[in-house]
Amino acid sequence: MKNFFDKTRNLAQAVILVFACVVFVAADEPIQHKLTVKSFIDFGHLVRGTNPYDPQGDPHISALPLNRTGVLAIQDVSVGRFDVSAGLGGLIWWPYGGGITDADERVMQVKPTIPVARARWQFGSPSSVAGSLMVGTFSYKYNPDAKNLGEYLYRAGTYPGFLWTTEGWLLMNRANNYSNGVLLSLSQFKGMLKHNFSLFMETQYYPVGDFSPGYDLAFTSDWVELGGGVVLNHFLPLHPSALKPKDDENTYVRAVDTANDTTVFYYGPKNAAPFDLTSPTIRDIDTLHRWTHKGVKVMGRAALKLGSLLPDGMRGPEDLRIFAEAAVLGWENQPLYYEKRSERMPIMFGINLPTLKTLDVLSVQGEYYSSPFNDIDRYNSASLPIWEAHFEKDPVSGRALTDANGKVIPTSVHKDDWKWSIYAKKTVNKAITVYAQAASDHLRLMSGPRQVKTSNVALTSSPKEWYYLIRMEFSLR
Repeated sequence: MKNFFDKTRNLAQAVILVFACVVFVAADEPIQHKLTVKSFIDFGHLVRGTNPYDPQGDPHISALPLNRTGVLAIQDVSVGRFDVSAGLGGLIWWPYGGGITDADERVMQVKPTIPVARARWQFGSPSSVAGSLMVGTFSYKYNPDAKNLGEYLYRAGTYPGFLWTTEGWLLMNRANNYSNGVLLSLSQFKGMLKHNFSLFMETQYYPVGDFSPGYDLAFTSDWVELGGGVVLNHFLPLHPSALKPKDDENTYVRAVDTANDTTVFYYGPKNAAPFDLTSPTIRDIDTLHRWTHKGVKVMGRAALKLGSLLPDGMRGPEDLRIFAEAAVLGWENQPLYYEKRSERMPIMFGINLPTLKTLDVLSVQGEYYSSPFNDIDRYNSASLPIWEAHFEKDPVSGRALTDANGKVIPTSVHKDDWKWSIYAKKTVNKAITVYAQAASDHLRLMSGPRQVKTSNVALTSSPKEWYYLIRMEFSLR
């Protein structure tokens, strides 16, 4: 642990020293200021949805109002090749839930936010090799075509491989990663080839405080855009012991029961055995595996840019892009929950339809993800790297059933394998922009009296369950 903190401290000191030198060199440069002030109002409905954790016992959702009001102010200051950006925002909303609740659970919620707080140093020449070093808190996005679905490299879990399109706070325009750490970007061949080296700290999902090194690149030409990347999730842990919790629920065992002159094998979580593991008839119990948070995520993407085939006067800058992105959320297989790599591989695809310049962009996206699980309750509430899985049980005894080899049989959920999203944007003038979105995606909302916990499952659990949103955004300065 001491070595980890020493290395982190040395890295921080080196970054501070670099920025201090840059500021000293640029001290005689003129200082430029820019203040950006924006506000937005979201309105919509979850037309149809499902929440199995509804406190009233009714999982069906119908016409649930969705609302957000936000304001943010960002101050940019630049001196030569050095610039800093800092902002403050506020989010206001009314809690979701159509059931009977206490009055204090229906009070308007207010959340202060820090949308950005970062420093950046730019170097090099655009004609050869150029780049920037950025440190702090900022939004990072590598896929310009991911208007809602996609962006798996930094916006998805590993074990478990959950997906999200909102973190529960913002409802749209959230297809990026709210990053905390360091980002080194390099550009070659006049911007045709770009490299991004990241070291981001986990601030939202357990184990909090871990660092995950990452790398992604992009190649862009007139007709095609290609990209790929890798993230070593939780490879620099703050507490290494937290990566593999020793809870019985997180322990995969092999047990042999010799009761009634028979030999019965059991393979599964220690806490779900169909017989008493403390019984004297248990011949042996072997711990075969403990599931881990640590894993490798890989991503590849491609886009075909056909907009130049349209007449100049009828073509928008993002029209007629056909694109796709795929990822593997955890390269290494693990027992029971993570046995097939194909079940940890989300695939996003879509097209930007031409609108004859009536809209800035009209994006239609689809997604296929064949994970047999979709509930992150054990991850949310117990910080375990496993899905909330339900095992097939004997209807009489209630004990878990096993297959011929003694392995527990988890029930599969596949009605949510397909997702879709339609996204539109229209710039009315310099002050007003209108957005619209209809989707059956990975919508999660904040719930509970304190509004601090996201829903354990996406509230749209099948393609027939969907919501719509309209946003009015105002640029005040």
